[in-house]
Amino acid sequence: MQKSWPTIVGALSGATGVVIWALATAIYQPRMQPDGFWTDSSTGQTFPEVGSNNTYWPRDIRQLALLLALGGLILICRANVRGVVAGAMAMIGWLGADIWLDRIDVAGGATATWLAVGGIAMFSTTAVVAARVSAGQGGPPLARHLSAAVAVVLAAATMVVTTPWDEPVTNPAQVQVENALSMLKAGLVAMFVATAIGLIAVQLTAVRIRRVGAFVMVAALAAWLAAGNGPLLAVGLIGMPVAATLAVAAARDVPLIRLLPVGIACGVVLLPAMIILYIAGSAVGRAMTSLADNPPINAADTDLSIAFTGLVLGLLLAWISHVLTLPAGKPGSLSSDSGPVVNHA
Repeated sequence: MQKSWPTIVGALSGATGVVIWALATAIYQPRMQPDGFWTDSSTGQTFPEVGSNNTYWPRDIRQLALLLALGGLILICRANVRGVVAGAMAMIGWLGADIWLDRIDVAGGATATWLAVGGIAMFSTTAVVAARVSAGQGGPPLARHLSAAVAVVLAAATMVVTTPWDEPVTNPAQVQVENALSMLKAGLVAMFVATAIGLIAVQLTAVRIRRVGAFVMVAALAAWLAAGNGPLLAVGLIGMPVAATLAVAAARDVPLIRLLPVGIACGVVLLPAMIILYIAGSAVGRAMTSLADNPPINAADTDLSIAFTGLVLGLLLAWISHVLTLPAGKPGSLSSDSGPVVNHA
């Protein structure tokens, strides 16, 4: 079986996601999870320790890593709908296992190693199944576009994951965690972008490559703005997902002027969508904390699931960009790619 470069990138995305998931599960989740009790100095009463904003960042990293692995599977089967369904079913089961492992408090370097080995075996098996059920056929442009756009929006969402500590962080143990989170985020972002490029590569021409590259640079600039706490923070948070979505839309066969309404529509929809998803994502986060039997987040803070919020927001922006860039009079979302998923020797 001759491997194509999208298959290689998909496999790398899956392996990266699995290793990051294992590290977040067995190394950083136990380190961040509140433990023990605290004493009220005024009354002398003791209370269980609770979490605060971003305490459960390892959970978001774990779930973003699983979504990256799913992106790798989608790339391997070239967005074939049957392959996507097979991969999604496997990832739903994996999410259940992830919450269970969190609930039983797995921990340690050896455990992380075994989780990585088992996860890679699981990913490999699912990839073979997804490729087989795809029957050698690529997926429709709609599936390819949605998958690529969701991947880049998830890359933007990954940049929002932070630790609960106020900057600047000076405690050596906390600095170590901050550095680790930066490395995990870099790996996720790089492979989300690589997966998206693999999904839209068949559409790229020299002109479109320049357009895509320009929007990627804008998204990177927005990420830099979002990393600060100045007056341009909101611009960065809005600009990241919008520019990322435009980068995928720019790979389509449309004049550059047609990308303007895409950017406007995504920008207009983004603010109310983020407010709704903030409420829904907080409910999802609280539910997952309860299922994992972890200490709750204190009442003054929010247990937001960034992975869930990024996924739903990505699907919304991807759909908007697909509809607004459909070729006139062509049902482009209904036709499948030609060619096999893999070439047999």
